[in-house]
Amino acid sequence: MMWLSFLLCSWLIASDAQEVIFGQNKYTEYQVGNMSLILTVPHGGSLLPSSIPSRDAGCWDKATRKCSYTHSCPSGTATDSVNCPITTVKDLYTQEMALALTKEICRLTSGYCPHVIINNLSRSKLDPNRDKDEAAFGVPQADQAWDEFMGFIHAAKSRMSNGLLIDIHGQAHAEQWIELGYLISKANLDSGKFSASDSSINALSRRRRDTTFENLLRGSQSLGKLIEEQNSSYVCVPSPSNPGPNGGNYFTGGYIVGTHGSKVSGEVDAIQIELPRWIRESAERPNFAAVLAKALLKFYEFSFGK
Repeated sequence: MMWLSFLLCSWLIASDAQEVIFGQNKYTEYQVGNMSLILTVPHGGSLLPSSIPSRDAGCWDKATRKCSYTHSCPSGTATDSVNCPITTVKDLYTQEMALALTKEICRLTSGYCPHVIINNLSRSKLDPNRDKDEAAFGVPQADQAWDEFMGFIHAAKSRMSNGLLIDIHGQAHAEQWIELGYLISKANLDSGKFSASDSSINALSRRRRDTTFENLLRGSQSLGKLIEEQNSSYVCVPSPSNPGPNGGNYFTGGYIVGTHGSKVSGEVDAIQIELPRWIRESAERPNFAAVLAKALLKFYEFSFGK
């Protein structure tokens, strides 16, 4: 396997891929890897500690037209689910998908495994894919869990000179396709008005000056292409078959990809992957995990190869 030889040369970071580090009360979890790949799973948790109040709508200030996120609204503001909505829906089976993907990558590479960072709290208690205020509503235990989740990402990134973060999510859009988020809006994907500097794979584009950003994003070297070429049932956007959502539903990528990808700085790129439920469920999960593992390894070989 070409990718295995490349991993052996360039991606070995740590010696113990089995080490697991937990945050307070096991609200967060870091499975330490030994390659330059990070998997994050922010919305698959189920823990509902009574000590952390459930997140509700934010507080709307009509004068400033801004939201604040706290369980006790400041004077002059009021809870407003229209102007300051909060999403608490769990992304079912995303933790299971991340673990299946990890197992398959470890198998294909004979023991080289990604870093895996998991939020075990229910999204109603903590949403690590938001800035800290909206994520935790100022609750000390939730604040600490947010800090630990982000700290685990920083710890994983510190072990690599360059690499890739895959942020795993679930969606229920009618199109039932796989959405790969690079921080480029669906309107800009459809119009073609974007550049590498707009994206969470900006560093990749700088490294691979021998190819176009268009090719990396949705052409022959894109992750979407590498997934679809193994199984045409796994329709991706963006990809050669679907360069943009064509007005359809599409998530561009959120806080984790925006903060920990390379749009602003750094050499770790990031992609948000939004999976329809049928792919996440037990019947299809092993098949897709095998496809995604192979696609990611090929994408890495091209992305970080000399």
